[in-house]
Amino acid sequence: MGVKLSFKEAVLAAVANGVDTIEELSRVFMVREEFIKRIINELKNEGLVKEVVRGFWIFRKKTLKLTSEGFKIAEQAMEKLRELASEVKAKIEGEVRHEELRRILEPYMPVIPLLVYLNLLDLLLLEMLFTMPLITWWDTDLISSGETYLE
Repeated sequence: MGVKLSFKEAVLAAVANGVDTIEELSRVFMVREEFIKRIINELKNEGLVKEVVRGFWIFRKKTLKLTSEGFKIAEQAMEKLRELASEVKAKIEGEVRHEELRRILEPYMPVIPLLVYLNLLDLLLLEMLFTMPLITWWDTDLISSGETYLE
């Protein structure tokens, strides 16, 4: 895998593509909301994202909005995600046995839900993934948010 992508970059790409609440980010990345809140706080401190309140009266909710610098990084992250999606597609083309598919996809598991959400990977891939045992792809207690998780 030649592409390097940090968790923060992945979050910025998701926000740029409409995943604009902590709850939605938690679902897309399959991690606890507390972890996402910590990442969002770091991104806010870096001036890459800000919270805005949308809606009226009882329908108000906090959403996330990228700053201009956040958009620049999100664009670069989207390019990396497109490259990752191409790598994944290339590796699973043709007939692949279940064990081989598991071995091939293991390094990509952290980012596959985002690639599917952003329609960079076919939803049919999910059918294959659902037959794989559920694992914790993000060790949210150990991972540093700026750490590169795909190399």
